[in-house]
Amino acid sequence: MAADRGTPSDITDPQARLDRREDGASARRRPGEAGPAGSRPVRYRLSPQSAAILLTTVLALGIRLFTLTRPGFLTGISEYDDGVYLGAAIRLTQGVLPYRDFAFVQPPGILLVMTPAAVVAKVAGTTTAMSFARLLTVFASTACVPLAGNLVRHRGTLVTAVTCGILTVYPDDIAAAHTLLLEPWMNLFCLIAATAAFSHGMLARPARLAWAGAALGVAGAVKFWAVVPGAILLVLCLIAGEQRMRRTWACLAGLVAGFALPMVPFVLAAPLTFIRSTLLYQASRVGTVVPVSLRLAHVTGLVDVLNGSGKLSLHPGAHSLFARSVLAGISSASTGLLPLAVTAVLAAAIGAGYLRQWRRLDHLDWFSLATAAFAAALILGYSAFFYHYPAFVAPWLALVVGRAAGGLAGSPRFRRALLAVFAVVILGVAALQLAEVAPLRAPASPAAGRLIPRGACVVTDKTILTISANRFAPVRADCPDIIDSLATTLVLSHGISVQGGAASSGAVVAAWQSILGRAGYVWLSPENARRIPWTQELSSWFRQNFRPAGPYSPATGQLYVRVN
Repeated sequence: MAADRGTPSDITDPQARLDRREDGASARRRPGEAGPAGSRPVRYRLSPQSAAILLTTVLALGIRLFTLTRPGFLTGISEYDDGVYLGAAIRLTQGVLPYRDFAFVQPPGILLVMTPAAVVAKVAGTTTAMSFARLLTVFASTACVPLAGNLVRHRGTLVTAVTCGILTVYPDDIAAAHTLLLEPWMNLFCLIAATAAFSHGMLARPARLAWAGAALGVAGAVKFWAVVPGAILLVLCLIAGEQRMRRTWACLAGLVAGFALPMVPFVLAAPLTFIRSTLLYQASRVGTVVPVSLRLAHVTGLVDVLNGSGKLSLHPGAHSLFARSVLAGISSASTGLLPLAVTAVLAAAIGAGYLRQWRRLDHLDWFSLATAAFAAALILGYSAFFYHYPAFVAPWLALVVGRAAGGLAGSPRFRRALLAVFAVVILGVAALQLAEVAPLRAPASPAAGRLIPRGACVVTDKTILTISANRFAPVRADCPDIIDSLATTLVLSHGISVQGGAASSGAVVAAWQSILGRAGYVWLSPENARRIPWTQELSSWFRQNFRPAGPYSPATGQLYVRVN
């Protein structure tokens, strides 16, 4: 039974005992208990680990909230996906189902998570609902910091501080938290699962593993990439410790329940479309090619110090790749060999840290290392790449680097010095990020929105345009329900994107002509050609039937009104 509960690693780990002496974790006193002779009574004192978790959590929240204080970031246009997720959640509360009633290529978990924001839309409008959704996402991203720190606090202050510090300032995690995206929510449920699955670094009892599996199942319902930690946890249950089969079956049962329950209503409503949309079309779509070196620059966090030309720069006005990510952009700049070199150094440091404490590694260490490795491979090898993808690897990389730092550190004096240096570095990185974010501005669309009568039928290739203007089209039988124009093209073409040649299909072009022809207004973003398969004939037909309403904006595109 003792093994089932999980044995604290510091019972047999001399290094862990050293950490505990250094951190003074065992010196916590009960409220009102007197301290050493001559000292005042101490009501409560944070342990060094708790202080590290608290300070980094406050810093993480401050950085993420500061981003939302920039002009337009709370209510304006900062992404494509956020409008899709909130728009689909709003439709769900109206009884309109994804996959069956409109095209959608992500699993439905995020729609259920965003139900509170969809309810806000009914009461206060879609602009306010988007603000609420963005604030919720900031809190979800921030909550990952104390969850990750709590997982490794038994390893001492240095490991805890490094883990929390890296996750606090990880650039793509900050960028992913600035609006409604999947990765912060997937990470939140994955770390909740890890908290349930491990006790002092060892696998917990079967009952807790069942809850861990359920949380991982929910994470998979938000984004299928959560299958990576789910599969690794199952393998770990099979090969580690006592009661292997009980643990494995408990974890598997939780996984199935947590994944299936959110899925069943949507699968039953449109089984074939659900499978094709969420699996086949997503996996087969062709996107813009992003070189491995640029992907590694994001994964390693080098985007903080690389500018738009791919050159090293610490000047706040240099517009780093991090700042471009916060503006929902991916640079095509060549980053050279630096990301490869930094990756090699980081891998060597992690390997050395793990090898030095080989016999003292616990279940959590192996779980974190395997998840980080597979997540990084997925991000580097997937056909598409966006700035928010590396946020998936952020908590696991932070856990691994934190553990490696604890292994490489030596005497208590050196550990304290390393901790001080690390704190200065984290504060410096945070200051640099705040300086990069400070001048940013996100566009808004109220001016164009005022040209659209309330209740009008609007078709747009970018739903966030109408959501931010409070002109999200109502549910009407005569109005096409286009929540995700990219998904619409993929479904119509059976998985072929515009970049992959969807415009060569006459049926797809004809379907889009029918969609546009039923709209009273069409709002085209500057990037509409990536999602709508324009041909010469379709463009000519559109010019004959629609005229511009208001001026063109390089940020919000052009609004058109039907004339024929």
